Amino acid sequence: MKTRVLSMVLIAVFAISLTTMAQNPKTQKKNLEQKEMMMKHRDGDMNKRFDTFFTEEQQAKVKELRLESAKKIKPLKNELNELQAKQQTLSTADKADLSAINSNIDKMSIVKADIAKIMAKQHQEIRSMLSEEQLMKFDEMKARRGDRKPGFERNERDHNSRSPRGERS
Repeated sequence: MKTRVLSMVLIAVFAISLTTMAQNPKTQKKNLEQKEMMMKHRDGDMNKRFDTFFTEEQQAKVKELRLESAKKIKPLKNELNELQAKQQTLSTADKADLSAINSNIDKMSIVKADIAKIMAKQHQEIRSMLSEEQLMKFDEMKARRGDRKPGFERNERDHNSRSPRGERS
């Protein structure tokens, strides 16, 4: 009986100490700082490659193209986020309306296609201003990167690879 009580007390103390450590603001701040440093390092590497790969004139043109594309894509991403939220609401309703769900999926597909078209146009415009040597390196970089933008298509791939019950296919 005493060992049982003692073991319960030890488990409780262990659980409390883990909870306290997990909620330690210093630890959270340190993790956040580490993430920020990694992001800055990655962005610095990208800028360094960007600066050495393109000429100054090309850099200016690429920045202009990216800004133009970002301006077009921003409202589309906002619309896509709204449609995804609506999809969540539709699919979790007590009495789900399958035709409304399918209609919303069609709208999401159209928005995703529009975003992909803008990105493809930007990519081709960048390719058109490169020399043959730059073109080979540019295409090689794109192939190595897996032809995706970090954070966008990766999430889409994760969502699309799950079955309706949340299992991976």
